[in-house]
Amino acid sequence: MSRVAVILALISVTACSARTPCGPRPDGSVLACVADTPITATIVREHLGPPRPIPGRAAVPRPIDVAVEAAIRVQLFADEARRLRLAPDQPQRVAVLNRAFIARVIQDDHLAPDQVTDAAAAAAYADAPGRFTKVESVRARAIYVGDAATAEALALQARGLDDAGFADLARQRSNDPSAGAGGDLGVIDEHETPIELVRLATELRRTGDLAGPRQLGDGRFVVLRATEVIARADPLAAMMPRVKAALAHDAEDRALAARARALRERIPVRIFTDAVEALATATPAAPAPPP
Repeated sequence: MSRVAVILALISVTACSARTPCGPRPDGSVLACVADTPITATIVREHLGPPRPIPGRAAVPRPIDVAVEAAIRVQLFADEARRLRLAPDQPQRVAVLNRAFIARVIQDDHLAPDQVTDAAAAAAYADAPGRFTKVESVRARAIYVGDAATAEALALQARGLDDAGFADLARQRSNDPSAGAGGDLGVIDEHETPIELVRLATELRRTGDLAGPRQLGDGRFVVLRATEVIARADPLAAMMPRVKAALAHDAEDRALAARARALRERIPVRIFTDAVEALATATPAAPAPPP
């Protein structure tokens, strides 16, 4: 072996031995690892936002947990875009690669709004007009309890219930004077109802929708069920572009979630809960979105 080859081999060995493996750090600056890539507190902070509901989850998750998962997904998508060489002529920044992967999924799965049929859009609008137009009034039932764990359990129990079943559950478990009336709150009036309840009611877009649990100013937790949602009846022709865009966005969310699950099955991901909790404690809560 020549002297040059020996020197290059020694440099390679030294570089490999100096490389720091991804893992938790004493200062809590690494919250997760995607294979050998650290997800740092700085990266996670970029994804922090106000608390928002996630479909399929009874309770609104903590913003810090959502931010960690978002940062992990971005890294997974960026790594996959790099592997597929989706942006060879672009700077190899994580954000650029992430967008390139999302664009490929939208293209491959035909998820653009113009791929949504008129029939599908018309059916979605007829099923839940309040999702696409202004909701003029909401009438709801509520279950109030004193702790988060009970509220979460009741929210899960309420998912399969019709209006009568939810009313019975409210009579049995709610600790509010409305329990005697099956939790009936009447019409949610933004001028007379606590602001936290008004904000929660904005998530009710059609009759039968559930929202919560959400903590109120008095410390209690509440789960809502819409008994009547009245929405402005705008013409379908005028609403068609908005409905198609919303349905395409729904399909995109489902497709990206499926891709993220598939990538996590073959790429090791570790989350360091102590570091996450430390950052959650140190980070001020973001304000909730306006009603």
